Amino acid sequence: MRRVLLHLGLHKTGTTAAQSFLYENRELIWPHFALVLPYRTRNSGLSRAATNHSVYGTVGTLSEFGSQLREFLDSLDFGDKRGLILSEENFAGLRPSRNIDQGYAAAPDLAACLVDSIRQRFSGQEVEITIYLSLRQRGGWLRSLWAHDLERMRQVFDFETFRDNLDHLPPLQDTVSRIREKLPSVSVTTEWLEDLQLRRLGPGDPFAEFMDLSRDKANLLVPPTQVNTRLPEDVLSELLDLNRSRLDEAALVAQKTAVIERAQTGLIGIS
Repeated sequence: MRRVLLHLGLHKTGTTAAQSFLYENRELIWPHFALVLPYRTRNSGLSRAATNHSVYGTVGTLSEFGSQLREFLDSLDFGDKRGLILSEENFAGLRPSRNIDQGYAAAPDLAACLVDSIRQRFSGQEVEITIYLSLRQRGGWLRSLWAHDLERMRQVFDFETFRDNLDHLPPLQDTVSRIREKLPSVSVTTEWLEDLQLRRLGPGDPFAEFMDLSRDKANLLVPPTQVNTRLPEDVLSELLDLNRSRLDEAALVAQKTAVIERAQTGLIGIS
């Protein structure tokens, strides 16, 4: 039986650490599962196709995502027994702070398209599909989104205004519930980032459990080394001031990069 694990985010819930775990343990994973990480989904255009659908929500954008996905799956080597582990947060849709009107509204349709494409790829074979979504308490999640946008975009709102602008978005658990309703025949599981941070493998722990490796192989799994780290409050304030300045884009990027690099030794925790 083919076993498939689809990690569909959500954004800012430890996905970077999860993907670091998968990449760093890829040699142990490959004999059992084909591994698909963002460097492949984004280079192939799949990530953009998913986020386009989350913004426009048309029959055409969903069809385009499905078409590209089936072509991509056909290119993968599954051998006789190999399953699939995929981790791509953009398959739940565009980051909600960049898609305020829709949030994760498209996530159920994107998940259903993904499941249908995988079943088609393994047509005539027994396949067990699990969808996994990592979650985070709302306050920390929103603040992490805000901090991310301060770094990567010209975000000019303070946190209170940013939070109020996203207040209408439903809890992350609602997205999980809607995916379950859309796909009643698929197992949909969740873990909270706050709990995962206490485990030896951190956000990699749910993948280790899913793989169910022999004891000897499981003991060789290493924790993730790459995480998104939380910038100190004074650094976030400095980034906000820079975003509000009249600097042109090139100068803004250069100064923000310098500020972040100076703060590297003070970074703590997962963002």
